[in-house]
Parts: sequence; C-alpha cells; structure tokens
Amino acid sequence: MLMIIISHTYNGYPTDDSAYYFPQLLNYLHMELWGAMGVGVFLFLSGYGLFLSLSKRQDNIDRTYIISKIKRLFLPLLVYWVVEVLTLLIFNRQEISAHIFKEILTFSMHPDIENWFFKVILGAYIIIICLFKTKMNHGARIVTLFAVSLLYMIVMYLLGFGAWWYNTILCFPLGTVVAYRKKFFERLRPAPVCLVSIVLILALYIIWFNDIIFNIAFVFLCTYLIRLVNVNNRLLRFIGINSFLFYFIECPVMDEIMMFSYHNFLIYALLTVCGTAIIVWFPARLLSPARS
Repeated sequence: MLMIIISHTYNGYPTDDSAYYFPQLLNYLHMELWGAMGVGVFLFLSGYGLFLSLSKRQDNIDRTYIISKIKRLFLPLLVYWVVEVLTLLIFNRQEISAHIFKEILTFSMHPDIENWFFKVILGAYIIIICLFKTKMNHGARIVTLFAVSLLYMIVMYLLGFGAWWYNTILCFPLGTVVAYRKKFFERLRPAPVCLVSIVLILALYIIWFNDIIFNIAFVFLCTYLIRLVNVNNRLLRFIGINSFLFYFIECPVMDEIMMFSYHNFLIYALLTVCGTAIIVWFPARLLSPARS
C-alpha cells in the first residue's frame, strides 16, 4: 500500500519542470511501476486469504458471512466519501456539485478518477464466492477462476482499457493456487525463490518487459522475502489491516489537503503518506469491530 501511494504521488508530477523540485535520481527507481506491483501483491493476498476462508466455511457460506465481506468492502468506500466531501468543503468548495452523487453511485473517486481497483476486487470476490456455492471441487474452481480472469483480460484489452485494468488480475487466482497447495509452497526454500524472482524481474526489465509476468514475479519475491526479513511491526500491521482505507483516503489527501507542498516532491510524498495515516487512524478504530 505504501508503494501504491508513493506511485500515485509520482504519476503526473511535473518531474521535468524547473519550477517544481524533483530529484532526478528518483527516476531510476521507476516509481511509475510501483503501483501495479503493490496492487499485484494485494490481489494475490486477497485471493489467498479468501480461498482459505471459503474453504473452512465451504458448507456454511451463509448470508451472515457474505454480508460481512460486503461490509469489509463497502464501509471503507463510505468512509472515503465522507472524508472526500468534508475535504472539498474545506479546501475546494467549488467542486461540490450534483456530479458527486453520480461518482458515489458508480463507485468512482473524485475528481472523475475511475475507481477501477475497487470494481475489480468486488467482481473477483463475487465470482469466487459464487464458485464456492457450486458443487465444484477446488481444482475446478481454480481453473474456472483463471479462465474468467483471462477472458476479462482479453475483453479489457480489446475494448481499449488501460493496462492497469488487467495487468495484475492473474495475481488473484494465483493466490488461490498457493492457498490450495499451501503445504507445497511452504516447503520451498525462500532464498532460491527470491533469487529466481530477482533474476526474472531484471531479465524482464532489461531484455523484454512484460508487465503481467513482471508483477507475478514481484509477488513471489515479496511473499518469500518476508520469510527472510522480519517486517512485523505495529505501523506496517496497521497499514496492512486498513489497506482499503489507505487506498481510498490517499485520494483527498493527495489531491486537496497536501497540495500546498506540491512544489517539492519529497515533502509532498512524505506528507501524503503521513496525512493519510493520520486521517485513517480514527475511522480504523471505529471499524475495527466490523473487521473482526
């Protein structure tokens, strides 16, 4: 989620305008790729966790369970819109119009930012829950999920949607595969997996870049790297648990609240991350019983 926020602050920033301070060395970090890389990990973990959860409740996927998942998706979106409207009232009142209601009803994000990520994850949740309501075995469910994901990619590509709409979607069914064969993947030694992933990432970047394979390789690097490096601390756990809130709230923070620091990229990016964390803290405390 931190990678996604930093990537969003970088995208569209006037890096070649002398009136805005931007360290040119940061271009070598290719932060324009970080957003998709972070989303890939998020989708992988979502597929992994949801598959394990549904497997445990296979014979008891009742209305209460489905409603709990819907709340977990939609409550952060509702919080976002409350924060967005309040932010606009304070910082940009002229943007308050009837058009906002259209954005709310279409699950978009102000100002006119297509909230593709929420729509994709919502669709993925609906599909996998429906698959578990059928009499299929796990293998058939995973194959069907991959088939639907591939069909989605083809349709989005043919319709001319941006690559960000589909270049990470395979990470979701991949997460279900790892959950299904959990013991096999646990037996793999993390160091060799990380090494192979790094080599593949570098080869894709230097020789032939393919963003779909690139994001999958990064997923494996991350998920095995955390077995070598301890990243368990309160701050990162807070961000991870409240990922949806961070994803939504960064929008008004980045687009309205922190615009006074836009002239300096480093300050702007740092304040966006810190401001998002501060604003997320209060609704996160309110929503914590719903998450349990």
